[in-house]
Amino acid sequence: MTFEFVRHTQGCKRLILIFAGWSTGVELYSTLNVNDWDIAVVYDYSDLNFDHTLIGDYTTIWLVAWSLGVLAAANSLPSEKITAAFAINGSLNPVDDSEGIPVDIYEGTIANLDNRNLGKFRRRMSPDAATFKRLFDRDFSDTEITSLRDQLLNLQKLSGKQTCALPWKKVFISDNDRIFPPLNLNRSWEDKNVEIVNLHGAHYYPFQEILSSIIPDTNRIATKFQSALPLYDHHAIAQKKIACTLCELLADRAPRSKGSVLEIGPGSGLLTREYAPILKPEEIDFIDLFELPRFNMAPAEHYHTGNAETIVETLDAKYDLILSASTIQWFSNIPEFLLNCRKLLKSGGILAFSSFTEGNLSELDNYRPSPLHYPSVEEYRTWLSRLFSDFTIETMELPLSFASKRELLMHLKHTGVSASGHLTGSPHSLPASLTTLTYRPILFTATI
Repeated sequence: MTFEFVRHTQGCKRLILIFAGWSTGVELYSTLNVNDWDIAVVYDYSDLNFDHTLIGDYTTIWLVAWSLGVLAAANSLPSEKITAAFAINGSLNPVDDSEGIPVDIYEGTIANLDNRNLGKFRRRMSPDAATFKRLFDRDFSDTEITSLRDQLLNLQKLSGKQTCALPWKKVFISDNDRIFPPLNLNRSWEDKNVEIVNLHGAHYYPFQEILSSIIPDTNRIATKFQSALPLYDHHAIAQKKIACTLCELLADRAPRSKGSVLEIGPGSGLLTREYAPILKPEEIDFIDLFELPRFNMAPAEHYHTGNAETIVETLDAKYDLILSASTIQWFSNIPEFLLNCRKLLKSGGILAFSSFTEGNLSELDNYRPSPLHYPSVEEYRTWLSRLFSDFTIETMELPLSFASKRELLMHLKHTGVSASGHLTGSPHSLPASLTTLTYRPILFTATI
């Protein structure tokens, strides 16, 4: 295997690790860019031994594996190092008549591999002739052809022998894939508890679009929420209910005394205005993506602007209480963030968070690709049990009804929810019957 960086920043702790499609090298991925992430590509499956030390310094690793790279990644990566995994037009059983490339076709590719047939294969990968000419039309040396043949043989030996051990979150399946039959790919993932995202396209799908669809753009989120602030509280019906409920849970556990508080993502101050009059904190630190107005809820207030996941790694203060409402669903590594928060708590300190869980806003699923993966209740329970012996978890269901589709869209706009993904087409393409939304929040408290 060959490992190469596409983007590498000193001290960065987040990595997008791409396992390339067969016959592609680093050049196909060289223009990729995601703010605040390193990007590295693994290719050439002549041997399937991956040097784990290459990724040892990263705390958050998102795997994006394409085509036969799905099997190569599943065979060579340590599951405990991968935060989230995403498959694009690939299978854990890629040489199979019902779950992958039909055996006769795969073996015929091996037997007849030469420049002419490799060119035909790479043309079938492409959505059109222009993309083929731009990205895939090249001659290979005899040595390269031999290596590519060996790679196919290596991967064939592993086909169907890998489990679903990596934390696969989504699999993208193109409807016009002429390498892997889409029906076979659907069959291969249907029992893996993985979200299937159907794409309109070919075996090759633009990687930048895939990355944009799975990794929330913090700049876009900040812009959306900041622009929503003037009307946020008026439209944030569900968010206000969640904040009030979280405050009630907190009031049962937190002492009514002065102390130090860290609040993550206060936004308009919806939660702040609920807890501050009750707990009367002496000092509050606020972290948000954009510059906040002063809340004047404590004698001492400190404001931090930026990515909370990064900032909590650098804080050296200790807090009696760390809390957040409707924010951490945007984060790239929630368990790592919870661990860093625990390190900031004083003895007897309390964590009180709300987020969202599976099925949140499911009415929109058919109309927008969302980068958000909502963890299950069991995932939260597992993460908390590793860090705290004393914790509680509650879930809610908050259905909202709107007088019209327009009113629903205004709610999305003025609460910043539209930052979670672009609607397919224009808002006017949504059916007029779409007048309900269902929030599924999860609330948890924990004491150190």
